[in-house]
Amino acid sequence: MANGSVTLGDVAARANRIDVACSRWDRRGQYSLSRFVAKLGEDFPMTELAAHIADCPKRNSPAWDRCDVYYPGLVAIMEPDQTTESAENRG
Repeated sequence: MANGSVTLGDVAARANRIDVACSRWDRRGQYSLSRFVAKLGEDFPMTELAAHIADCPKRNSPAWDRCDVYYPGLVAIMEPDQTTESAENRG
């Protein structure tokens, strides 16, 4: 994590793909993380990724009407490895 932000490299180290969805519109998709890393770099913040993938006419609208891209599985991807965590707690 660079500066406290989750980066593409952080996520790509744990998964091959990421699910993307919009909470305002019925749009969902799945993207290859290796393609994003190759194009944007490992240090690219996940918080800025939506601007690169959201092909939505409302992405520059006022906040109350703006496209709202999120990553449904990101929390599960970034959870600590239970095996590693258990070993650390035993040591």
